[in-house]
Amino acid sequence: MKSPKLGAVISIALLAVYLLLLSKWALGMMAIGSWLGMLLGVLVFVFPALGAYAIYRELRFGLKVEAMGRELDNAGEWPVFQLVLRPSGRPTKESADENFKAVAKLAEANPNDWKSAFALSLAYDACGDRPRARKAMAEAMALHRK
Repeated sequence: MKSPKLGAVISIALLAVYLLLLSKWALGMMAIGSWLGMLLGVLVFVFPALGAYAIYRELRFGLKVEAMGRELDNAGEWPVFQLVLRPSGRPTKESADENFKAVAKLAEANPNDWKSAFALSLAYDACGDRPRARKAMAEAMALHRK
């Protein structure tokens, strides 16, 4: 098991223990019978449940991206970028911007191709624009399902 997956499994296990321990406490608060106890008991359930849902969405997103990447890799179609890297391993702004222009043109020319949307997401990420990279990857996922 790779390190990020191991971290995810540990996070899920800790969340499950957390929810289990808090459920007893929340039920105890609700058993008091006062409106404040009921409210606090419900909130003790709701907030961790929202956290669990957020973790679920992130895991689902990551697993879908991984499956799409594996599909591209197995087909020998993984996008290859010509980037100049800094000592930290991140691309220089100039090379990332130059690469982005070419990938954006390809994505614009092929709006219904999930592979070009996937490449566009990677290009956005290389430029350091994570919100747009995530949006482009979500678009690639939607196109991949069709």
